Amino acid sequence: MLTFFGRIKLILFTLITTNTALAASLSDSSSSGIWDLIIIFVVIAVTLASAVLPAAAIRQWDRNWRLVAGLPLFILLAWLLIIVITKSLNPESHQLWPLEIFAWAMINMIYMVTVMTAKRMFAKKDSEDALKP
Repeated sequence: MLTFFGRIKLILFTLITTNTALAASLSDSSSSGIWDLIIIFVVIAVTLASAVLPAAAIRQWDRNWRLVAGLPLFILLAWLLIIVITKSLNPESHQLWPLEIFAWAMINMIYMVTVMTAKRMFAKKDSEDALKP
């Protein structure tokens, strides 16, 4: 049974292997294929690093904060599903899928910092209210 991150790795690997532009660039002898591969691996690494934040928050936070932390992962899985389905139907679609995933990772970082700040502010306010007579 695959873990959550194992499934994400499998989906991203499937996307890499089905990307016709990557396959074409790797088959020619120029160095541009290597750069494409490096960019894809950087995108995957940043995406996985960005996905760790909400996954850790889901494990540590309680109640409704888990739902708030899980929203970016739901969006990522939905978007990956859309990319996989549309690429299987039309290989010419989503030619810039690494950029789409990288954009999710950057937006996720901003979202999670905002959520963590809001959670901390609410927790501080609750603790101050609890100390008042």
